Amino acid sequence: MSDITELNRLVEAIEDESTRVEALRHLHALADYLESRVPIAGISKASKSPESQKLAKDPLTAILNFKVIQIPGSPSPLKLFLHTAVFSPEEWAKTFAEGLLKNPELFRGKTLVELGTGSGWISLLMLMRTQASSILGLDINPIAVAIARLNSWLNGTTRDGEVVNSQFGVPFAQAFLAKESDLLAEPLSRKAKFDHIVGCIPQVLHPDPRKLQDDSGERSHKDLYDLSNYCFQQGILEDRFGLPLIARALEEAQLCLNPGGRLTLVLGGRPGPQAIDQMFRRRGWEPTLIWSRRIQQADDTDLVSLVEIERTHQIRFNFFMSRDSQNPISAETAVTVLGNNESIYHDLLVYQAETQHENPTFGFVNNLHKLGLDKLRKELDFSRISEEMVSFLSRFSHELLAHRMLPYPHECGDLSLRKALSRFLSHYCHYPTKPEALFVGPERAQLLALVLKAILPPDSSVLLSSSLESVYRTTIESLGLKVILGNDDLSELIHLDQLLAPAACVLAPQQLANPSQLMLDHLFAQASANPDRFYLIDDSAQFNIGSELNSNMTLRMAGRQRLPENLVFLYGLIKNTVFPDFELSFLVNAPEAWMPALEVGAELTYSRIPYQVQLYYQWLFEELLAFPFPEADVPPVLNQSDGRVQKLIEDIAADPVFAPKPISLEDERLIRFDYGEVEHPVPELLIKGVFKGFLEQDSDLLPSVVRHRVKAYLEFTRRTTVNEDRIVLGKGVFPVLAALMATLTQRLGRPPIVALPLGSYGPLYTLVTYHGGKVVEVKTDEKRGFMVDVAALDALEVKPDLVWLTQPNNPSGLFYDSQAVESLYKACSQRGIYMLADEIFFLLSDNRLGEWTPQSLSFLPQVSTDGGKYLFLTDGVAKAFAAGGLRAGFLVCPDASFASQIQSLTPLPPRSTLRAWDTLYSAFLEESPHLLVDVKEELDGLKRYLVDLRSELSRRRKKLLTLFKDHDVDDKMDTPYRGGIFLMAKLGRLRNQLAVEKQLLINEDAWCRTPEWSRVSFSVPPDKFDDAFERLAAFLGSKKKVTS
Repeated sequence: MSDITELNRLVEAIEDESTRVEALRHLHALADYLESRVPIAGISKASKSPESQKLAKDPLTAILNFKVIQIPGSPSPLKLFLHTAVFSPEEWAKTFAEGLLKNPELFRGKTLVELGTGSGWISLLMLMRTQASSILGLDINPIAVAIARLNSWLNGTTRDGEVVNSQFGVPFAQAFLAKESDLLAEPLSRKAKFDHIVGCIPQVLHPDPRKLQDDSGERSHKDLYDLSNYCFQQGILEDRFGLPLIARALEEAQLCLNPGGRLTLVLGGRPGPQAIDQMFRRRGWEPTLIWSRRIQQADDTDLVSLVEIERTHQIRFNFFMSRDSQNPISAETAVTVLGNNESIYHDLLVYQAETQHENPTFGFVNNLHKLGLDKLRKELDFSRISEEMVSFLSRFSHELLAHRMLPYPHECGDLSLRKALSRFLSHYCHYPTKPEALFVGPERAQLLALVLKAILPPDSSVLLSSSLESVYRTTIESLGLKVILGNDDLSELIHLDQLLAPAACVLAPQQLANPSQLMLDHLFAQASANPDRFYLIDDSAQFNIGSELNSNMTLRMAGRQRLPENLVFLYGLIKNTVFPDFELSFLVNAPEAWMPALEVGAELTYSRIPYQVQLYYQWLFEELLAFPFPEADVPPVLNQSDGRVQKLIEDIAADPVFAPKPISLEDERLIRFDYGEVEHPVPELLIKGVFKGFLEQDSDLLPSVVRHRVKAYLEFTRRTTVNEDRIVLGKGVFPVLAALMATLTQRLGRPPIVALPLGSYGPLYTLVTYHGGKVVEVKTDEKRGFMVDVAALDALEVKPDLVWLTQPNNPSGLFYDSQAVESLYKACSQRGIYMLADEIFFLLSDNRLGEWTPQSLSFLPQVSTDGGKYLFLTDGVAKAFAAGGLRAGFLVCPDASFASQIQSLTPLPPRSTLRAWDTLYSAFLEESPHLLVDVKEELDGLKRYLVDLRSELSRRRKKLLTLFKDHDVDDKMDTPYRGGIFLMAKLGRLRNQLAVEKQLLINEDAWCRTPEWSRVSFSVPPDKFDDAFERLAAFLGSKKKVTS
């Protein structure tokens, strides 16, 4: 019978009330017998009585050893059963005990966990000498767990069965419980919490790493002993210092601690104090050295692994020649000295630690645990994190835990954000307004571009304060407007305004730093005297999100009076020291008539706020408003002037794309089949990347790194290599396309002519017009699924500069096959026409096409024909990875010159977004950029994600096609070459009726210029899809078949 079986038989007998009395009597007799065999001064006290002879035959006497430890200041010693597979108390443990007992009051009434409990003697000592209420002893060694249980009963009862209490007044056997566990896995599995975690954990790498995977059978006693002596690599930074198991314990501990909880560990000082300190801080701990002692290196520890680490990582461990040495020697030298039968020493250090920014850090790491992202902890560095940053991460991770989505915010900012902002302005700035009167955009340069595009004709002049030149000049000139550069003195700016009569003034007078009512009256009088001009006052440098009495004084004073209708304040939130590139901007006193025009501009430029940026500021405002007493209800200040919007914008706003819906979008019953976003959880790898993006250090090389990742992504998904200098990065695809239109205009010296098929993504027609281009419509028909061929291009009366195609086609969802791809690009190249292939939905092909969308369906491989000198291609993370709210897209250009020019007009995404993008696309690298990531594992995860998403979309597509075919409204195309999240159905005449009767909204036929044919977009949450399908089936069933 095995040792563990024999030990557990006795444990079970003791813990069973029906056999406890007899089992305890046997336990104490066994202890007495083993103690009697321990010689004192070389003389054995072993008895030869019949009882002793009987005990000598007990199997346990052959496998157990015994030790008595005198406890200073205690009337009775600790008596311990031991085993060859379990550590005997030695210098490590005694130093640990000294450190723990240095401040016994710390443990009064606390619940504890001991990691690596071994024989349990440290826990039992703590119960004897402190008022700890309970201790859970954990060990990966099952023999150690059984021994610890026996020792708790041995020291917690007398020979006649009386119970011995701990100092806290609880029976030992009740106060101490030993369980088998790999670090804190057991309490984590039942979500247990404690006040203090203590432990002595091995920190020398096992000389034979294969032992970790050895599950061939029961481990030998030596193997079990080595589990307490060695650790195995965990694939983390601390592997190189022999600290991987301790590092993992630090991560798990924060998941098990109550508020105010602490951690106390004993460590060998061999890695050096800097490495140990950084290990704690990387995981959010604030460590303090509370005890130390120098001891002789144990003979039973193989140090060869430390020598290998020194050679591999160019580091040095700290060993000492004597107890009094001042300077260390390396592990390699230490091994040599030991080989010459000399002693070597190292320091033992007892560290106590508390979690920095405890509440939000606990929240964040617990959310990561619930998200299944424990492995991510090894890649995160908490050492530079501020409380504000980790508070945001705690809330953001909680948000992702709820739905795992990164949705698009509204064009003018989600209502929740505008509500919080309007309350802040009303409460702290004394400027009463309402959410509907606020327009919130991303960076202030983009917001100004929307405003000037809406209100000024080309060639107008704009007076600009000199302090704003670096912010706005490029933006203003890219709109075809002329800049008049002034200075920052209000009087002189007003003089320039009177002298030169610009169409608009964008001003940041230096007097705003210390405003007075007299100064503001002067400014307002100038605006009132010139009602035909617009005055945009940028007060960003003075705006603070806070409650200080002297902050935001310009707004406070402005709120006391009625502002001129042609004067608008523009605020950019530019003082963020936590996330410096998180910027929002908003308008105050903007005419209500501007709002539709600004929303049109935001839709056509996709100047939307990244989801995480919106949440950050929304929560900042909400925290300030968490407990304000209600104030008097003051009517909001509204600017109800006509706003004088440009005719171009009015015409665009009248396009069917922006037509009023036949049903209110606020209707709770509404299901939107007109919305082309992938409403699906994002992949786990992208969530990892988002968190890493917030915590990793900034680097000027980051854009180059992401371009390298995009190159790898294209090589994998399109089997085509492009130079990184041909790649443009942007905040989504639309801003890059806007820059492309501006670049073509500059190069051609005239508006570019863009060919768009009838049957294209609806906003594209107006997007081209908005950015100064001219649309040429390419004739298509329903028999070909509204797809373009070479003949249709040849039939154009005007040669276009650019042919714009989507692959798969949006709205039909049909793919151009490889032959069509080749012929279309060849036709453009031979005619000197640029082609733009929008492949944002490329990876979402029907699952009948294979594990990945065939690369032959992409236009990118056509670069092999002519170097791609006429090809532009877009893609990004918004569709295939459901991350529209992240705002990250790219453009491949014909050459580096085009890319450089377009990038100069395209702001880069925030650093955190670039990091997330880097993490996602790193899965497509051939090898990991560092040792912490297994790119094959990450790629397999992305593959599973896409297979699942494509399978679900294919199921829905098939279900809808069958329904449409049953009612003769399908596209009659029998092909697996489908993709995206949309289909065409001949429902144009029924669209409004469907919306009104069934609260199911699809795109109208004029939206994509396909008479009678509507786009049906089906990527909604599963429950909504099933409901929508039932509504659609019921609606079609109630109608007669629609015939051609």
